[in-house]
Amino acid sequence: MVMYICQPIHFLDYAACNGSHKSPLLVTDPQFDVLCSSMVKFYSLKRFVEKTGKFAEEWGKAHDEKMFHYSSGMQAVMLATGICERVSVFGFGKSTEAKHHYHTNQKAELDLHDYDAEYEFYRDLAERPQVTNYHQEAMPVF
Repeated sequence: MVMYICQPIHFLDYAACNGSHKSPLLVTDPQFDVLCSSMVKFYSLKRFVEKTGKFAEEWGKAHDEKMFHYSSGMQAVMLATGICERVSVFGFGKSTEAKHHYHTNQKAELDLHDYDAEYEFYRDLAERPQVTNYHQEAMPVF
């Protein structure tokens, strides 16, 4: 069982699932967070420069740099590519009527994520893995 716990309430999900399926709680290595953050920021910055023609130094103001963060979907893809021989990804992108997360009624996407940058990374992983600036050997072992 793999869960992304980023809020205290998420521990309730773990407790409920662990009641029927005993699993240890493992915390990802901080380097994994750095890897996910670096990858998304690289793609976001690249897209920003290409689309706006502005200097990379201006990216932070346009993306609220202090709040900018990768999505839980990005973390799931990165984890899967690090531990699985083959990864199939579906369900990214959604209807405007769908909930953002199963546990909230929020429908809007979060501004602190750059989903288009993440989608570009996923496309590169699928179509041009040699240019993703990502090496499976760099993934931490749990």
